[in-house]
Amino acid sequence: MCLRTLILGLVVAGAAMAGASDAQAPDRARIEAAKEMMRVSGAARQFDEAVPLMFNQLANAFAQMAPGKDGEIRDVFAQMTPRFLERKNELMDQIAELYAAEMSLADLNAVIAFYKSPVGIRFADIQPKIMRDSMALGQRWGERIGLEFQEEARRELARRGINMSAPMRRP
Repeated sequence: MCLRTLILGLVVAGAAMAGASDAQAPDRARIEAAKEMMRVSGAARQFDEAVPLMFNQLANAFAQMAPGKDGEIRDVFAQMTPRFLERKNELMDQIAELYAAEMSLADLNAVIAFYKSPVGIRFADIQPKIMRDSMALGQRWGERIGLEFQEEARRELARRGINMSAPMRRP
């Protein structure tokens, strides 16, 4: 969930910042500028925070499937997580190519300049906290909306003669 949020955030940010895009394939200078933009914007740092959270959720799911093996499962995940974190550059390179394909070198350099400015540095510094807090808010909101939807659907189905009184299991 966290990684998807990171990727979505990067894509949305890129779309919002994109001015004139060049139709041809990105050149090396634009790709390097896109990598620098991702570095100074904190995108790589967010990835470093998101992946362990994602792996922790996966470990929890594995632990639920194998009761009593929680310790062993967590040991395996603890050993594997650093190896997969080292592979972040694979994704960062691909995302940089997306930015480079959509943004001109001048646009990328302008975004880099922003992120190197005092307000840009502050903006990048608060992004991981905003992302974490937003995810928590979104999760609580989704649970609340899901319960409201279930209740309303049950009422409407009951009005139509369909009894849905048994509690629903959470996905």
